[in-house]
Amino acid sequence: MRRTGIVWQVFISILAVSLLSILATGVVARRTLSTAFEAYLAAADTHMGSGMGRGMGQLFLGAAEQSFLAGVDRGIRISAAIAVAFAALAALLLARYLTRPIRGLTAGAKAVAAGDLDHRVEVTGPAEYEELAEAFNDMARSLQTSESLRQRMVSDVAHELRNPIAALRAQAEAVAEGVLPLDAERIDSMVEDLAHLSRLVSELQELSGAESGTLRYDRERFDICDLVRREVDRASLLTSGDVELSCSCPQVPVTVDADGFRIAQVLRNLLGNAVRHTAHGSITAIVEPMDAWVRVSVRDTGEGIPEKDLPYIFERFYRADTARAASTGGTGLGLAIAKRIIEDHGGQVFAASTPGVGSVIGFTLPIAAQKS
Repeated sequence: MRRTGIVWQVFISILAVSLLSILATGVVARRTLSTAFEAYLAAADTHMGSGMGRGMGQLFLGAAEQSFLAGVDRGIRISAAIAVAFAALAALLLARYLTRPIRGLTAGAKAVAAGDLDHRVEVTGPAEYEELAEAFNDMARSLQTSESLRQRMVSDVAHELRNPIAALRAQAEAVAEGVLPLDAERIDSMVEDLAHLSRLVSELQELSGAESGTLRYDRERFDICDLVRREVDRASLLTSGDVELSCSCPQVPVTVDADGFRIAQVLRNLLGNAVRHTAHGSITAIVEPMDAWVRVSVRDTGEGIPEKDLPYIFERFYRADTARAASTGGTGLGLAIAKRIIEDHGGQVFAASTPGVGSVIGFTLPIAAQKS
């Protein structure tokens, strides 16, 4: 069964209200005029001394009086007909005006459903329609961004898998054909490529869990400074003699309620990135309490991050071109995972950098409330 369109529903509703208003106005006007005319006749009879009274005057209306009342009735009917015509026209125009944005939204929804994510609807009409149109456009932009990220992720995954797989295949074929010997060096190279593939798959799985909200956290209260010191000691084993790795913490404990393993994972990623991109100078992990928050940052004197890349470093697979070399050892997922972990703990990540001078990358976490 086909439902009535909103245009006709609005049209019929407005027209019905107009007709009822016209009918009520006509009935009231007719009765009021009749009553006043009868009172006039009664007063005239009394003044002329005819003795007929009001009731008798009503029974013996002359031709002029009857013509007058007929003219009144005819005027009411003509006025009602004109009013109905204007009401119908106004109702139709108003209905079309109110439904035009809806028709635009319908066309926009069909366009987006067909894959045209660039489509945007015109923000026009009453305030409620403008809010709906803006919400639709925001949804379309979000879908467009998600699709762009999905396509880029597929491309990046293919890129990351292609190199180690191609290297493994080339080495395996060379060994099988007797071109290369299967010695310890060759085995180590193949194991390294397999480790890279394993790490990529593991991080993809971890990022998928973080984005879907299925990553499990075992929260506990601990001093964030103790955790930072341990991770700095661990990272110091990876640095060369030209890089000084240190830690700056307040004298008093800074307690947080978080998953120590996951926060250590974030710190390990930040420190590892700093070590890979700092050839000489210093790397400092800094813990700074600020009211109800604690700010943990890793400051280095490395090569820095180009300004155009800085806003995107926490996106999955996003890396500056200079960081795409195999020597960096990164997969481009570490900072994206770190961002999810910190946000799941109620904090935020941040980054600042000056190319050629160094970078500061870190996060904030809420300080745990003291137990009473």
